[in-house]
Amino acid sequence: MKHNFLVNFSFALLLLASTISKAQRIDPKTLKPLSEFKQFPAGSHYQDPKISPDKRANEVISYLTFDEKLELTGGYLKFCYPAVPRLGLRAVTMADASQGIRLTSIESKSQSVSFPGMQALSATWNIGIAKNFGQSISEECKIHGVDILLGPGINIQRLSVGGRNYEYMGEDPMLTSKIAVNYIQGLQSLDVIATAKHFIANDQEFARHIASSDLSERTLREIYLLPWEAAIKEANVQAIMTGNNLTNGIPNSMHKPLLNDLLRKEFGFTGVAMTDWQNSNYHINSQNLVAPSGLSLLMADNETFAKYIKDFIAKNPSKKASIEAELNHMIYPNIYTFFKNGIYDRYPQDLKYKDKTIAHQGLALQCAEEAICLLKNNDNILPIAKTKKILLTGEDEIHSGSGSGFVEGFNHVDFQKGLKSIYGDNLTCKVEATDEEVKNADIVLYRLNKESGEGFDIPFDEPKKAIKDIKRLSELNPNIVVLISSANGLPMPWLKNVKGILWTFMLGQERGNALASVVSGKVNPSGRLPFTLENDFKDSPDPDFNFLGGKPFWHGNNNFYKAYWKGEEPDSKKEIAKYVKPQELVHIPYEEGVFVGYRWYQKYKKPVLFPFGYGLSYTTFQYTNLKLSSENVKKDEALNVTVDIQNTGKVNGFEVVQLYLSDLESSVERPLKELKNFQKVYLKSGEKKTLTFTVNTKDLSFWDEQKHQWKAEAGKFDVLMSDSSEGYRLKKTFELK
Repeated sequence: MKHNFLVNFSFALLLLASTISKAQRIDPKTLKPLSEFKQFPAGSHYQDPKISPDKRANEVISYLTFDEKLELTGGYLKFCYPAVPRLGLRAVTMADASQGIRLTSIESKSQSVSFPGMQALSATWNIGIAKNFGQSISEECKIHGVDILLGPGINIQRLSVGGRNYEYMGEDPMLTSKIAVNYIQGLQSLDVIATAKHFIANDQEFARHIASSDLSERTLREIYLLPWEAAIKEANVQAIMTGNNLTNGIPNSMHKPLLNDLLRKEFGFTGVAMTDWQNSNYHINSQNLVAPSGLSLLMADNETFAKYIKDFIAKNPSKKASIEAELNHMIYPNIYTFFKNGIYDRYPQDLKYKDKTIAHQGLALQCAEEAICLLKNNDNILPIAKTKKILLTGEDEIHSGSGSGFVEGFNHVDFQKGLKSIYGDNLTCKVEATDEEVKNADIVLYRLNKESGEGFDIPFDEPKKAIKDIKRLSELNPNIVVLISSANGLPMPWLKNVKGILWTFMLGQERGNALASVVSGKVNPSGRLPFTLENDFKDSPDPDFNFLGGKPFWHGNNNFYKAYWKGEEPDSKKEIAKYVKPQELVHIPYEEGVFVGYRWYQKYKKPVLFPFGYGLSYTTFQYTNLKLSSENVKKDEALNVTVDIQNTGKVNGFEVVQLYLSDLESSVERPLKELKNFQKVYLKSGEKKTLTFTVNTKDLSFWDEQKHQWKAEAGKFDVLMSDSSEGYRLKKTFELK
């Protein structure tokens, strides 16, 4: 993927937002709480915050006209929920992203910290950081007057080429669930609404608005739904955004079996269910499915839906009352949620948090430090002594992906600046270094960038230039360390020729300080991969997922197919027109089933570059004394697992202890092992701690597609304590009776 294409895409998004004039923006003076409104309807009570959110919402709905109800099914000015001025209800503000505030949709003279991306947060395997991260973002929302944050992204990484992988939390549902739950709890601790996105199986950008993710009930339940279930049941997430895609042929924006029957009725979700910003403009002939689907808000507007409603009533005037009842049901979750979180009772902005920015930068640094994964360290080339002569080469590193997840940040400390603060004149930085400069360096740090973002997937074999660069460098100097700023897989034919690799993700504005801390040894690296790095994309579960006419089609933006697909360009010259007809879906079969990520590579015994959960340290850890509370466990009885971990090296540091389960006797094919719990523990040199884990019946279960429920079968299971998904340190067997 060409660098200029990515840059232009990001710039286009920013330019679009910047073209919204001040006249089109909401006047901050109108964003007043109900307490400042004086013209309430006679006998009203909804202005009283002591009354339940349910009663307040229902009373407001009783005062609304039909037209107002219809208006409240859609957004206003791109990033707002409409106000009802005559009832004193202010507009509700929204903003992208998950790793800070994307300041293109709100007026603010402040600055927003660019934190590491969600993938990097997940790489910390630190639920404490995840909760603090969420609270810090919540405080940023208060500073900028944001009621609803359009994040976090919790889709599962099905393939390593996904354009928005940097916005998600990796390939494993359990890791994603634990990080997401804590992030959401932190974000909502100040009554800022979190929006988990993009529901569901929206894990590639290829033809993203017209592609149907076709997967089995078991695959949905065991892999893709688990983070959503946890977000609702454990974190009480207040909003969900549907994906641009379809699932099993039904648009996610009007998918009653998933939105209403599963999320709302089964999981107990009561919040706002909104579309992504283009869902409301596709599937014109299916608008009758919207109102009963469980969806409550069409973003960025409801133009298509509103036209359908008005046309329907014009032809069927006797049905207006029943349509109004559907609108009542549709908008209730929105108004209820806003009352529940106190939004109508407060100003959106709270400047008492403005002094928190320095603390947020500190948290961004800590997260970045703990995210960095040390993947190779031959001859202990890292950490690097301050006396060594270092050459930093390659193009400037990237700090964020593009699209709605991009956060600009401020006061950036890049790799050069961060390293300079420690190594001073011993650091030389050249984008293109001469042969002599490479030879004269004690150690060469090479910056490898792989840009990604919303609207396109990323070819595995990019960037090809890096392969040539590293080959040249390694022929001139044996001491090469590669710094990889990427959210996607890539080939490493140069792996054997370099001594060190640091996977640095997209680390936000504190990336240089974080890198310098790890390279110098001030911080012991403790990041662990939240995904598998495969040898070759051909080894992946679906290497041809985006093939049209025998070749890959990488694009997912509207301009590549929308007008044609909707029938507005009958003589279209768009490439996709050669292979897809208007209104025809692009089906993506998830034939791998539950074998996603490491489950796939282990099932087929495919060697990988680096496994899920992997990461090195500057010290060593010993696992001993694995104990189970029982070797015979009854169903619905918890199993307690304890293990001793000791730092046997000379450097203080974190270890990520991972608990996997293996079902040894099953009536259905199950993964060789599955992550079911983990803990990140800090140990001083020589220190030992005992960790305790709990295994419950659901951890042992698979989804029974015949009975449509979880099923735990009697038989033997292995408990595997490990430091990655590959192999194990200790093993114990128990039997479920």
